[in-house]
Order: sequence, then structure tokens, then C-alpha cells
Amino acid sequence: MITLYTSRVTVATPAAQIPDANQLALALGESSADDQTFTAASYQDAQGNLYAVCSTVAKPMFSEMAGQPLQAPAHSPGMDLAAAARAQSLLQINNGTASPDVIAVILGDRLESAQHHIAALGLTRVEQDPEL
Repeated sequence: MITLYTSRVTVATPAAQIPDANQLALALGESSADDQTFTAASYQDAQGNLYAVCSTVAKPMFSEMAGQPLQAPAHSPGMDLAAAARAQSLLQINNGTASPDVIAVILGDRLESAQHHIAALGLTRVEQDPEL
């Protein structure tokens, strides 16, 4: 089977940047539901800073699109381009671990493990209290 989705992209968004990052996901994504990509900050770095994480397969053009001027896609013409541009300005692709002042991205082969990417970003899952 041939696929156009030959890359894996894992994105760590600082908790404070979730709304803007969702607008960027909407601009770069293929669905009007992409504004729900980042929901809960359920990962943390060694300093305890919280992040929302998403890992998915992507087309090779992801890194090119992420660096280009943004446009509202046909599926979401009313999206917040200013918010998406703020998030875009914080992107760092394959440039180290997550930190509160960047949206850290690991871009690799689609067969790479999301868990490996998350570990490379220096993040661990936050323990959640079990619901009663």
C-alpha cells in the first residue's frame, strides 16, 4: 500500500499556547476539527511545565507549509489567522527539547514511535487522579 503520509510529526505545545496552537493546526490541517488537536496539558518537562502533545502522520510538505505565510483553508475560512501566526512564530522543528517559550516539534519517518518522540522532547505523562 502506498501512502502520502510518510512522516511522523510530534508537537509539544506549552499549556498557555494551546488556543493559538489549535488555530495553527487548523491552518495546516485537513479538517475543520483540527482546532481540537490540543486539548489537555497532560505531559510535563523536568521543571514541571505542562504541555499538550499531539503525534500524527503527515505529508512531506508539513515542514514547508509550517514555514510559509498562513492562509485560512477552505474547510475553515473564518479561522483566527493572527493566533495561528503567533503559534507559527514559536515553532522549532527538530531543534531540541520542549520548553515553555517554544512549540517544539519532532519530525521524522512515519514508522518512528510517538513515544520515542515524546521522550526526545524531554516529556513524561502527568499522573492523573483516578475518577471515583
